[in-house]
Amino acid sequence: MARLLSQDQKNSDGWTTSVHCSYYAVFQYMKYLLAEKAAIPISYEDQDNQDEDSHKYITNEIKDRINNINTARAIRDRILNLKHRRVEADYKPKIFTQEEALDCQMEADAIINNLKRLFRA
Repeated sequence: MARLLSQDQKNSDGWTTSVHCSYYAVFQYMKYLLAEKAAIPISYEDQDNQDEDSHKYITNEIKDRINNINTARAIRDRILNLKHRRVEADYKPKIFTQEEALDCQMEADAIINNLKRLFRA
């Protein structure tokens, strides 16, 4: 959905919405990795029943399962940056340009591809 919305030349309202979709594509993929591909899996139910912020919990679980500390921090920082953009899209009066929307969509794809490689998913 992020790709469709960000590439639509005629629907500038969709560009900001696409940023939301880009972040959630990464978030849902992280949940999938933890439940289905992790050496020590965490069920979807257990992921949803954490006392702390579920987004922070999921991101930290992913980071903690990456062997190289520099790679883990870099991935976490990229996820947090995309989350920040999503918060701007959802809760701030920021209107994203098509270029910004496409950048977020490409960043989401890059993060997911890195996670696939790191988790061999």
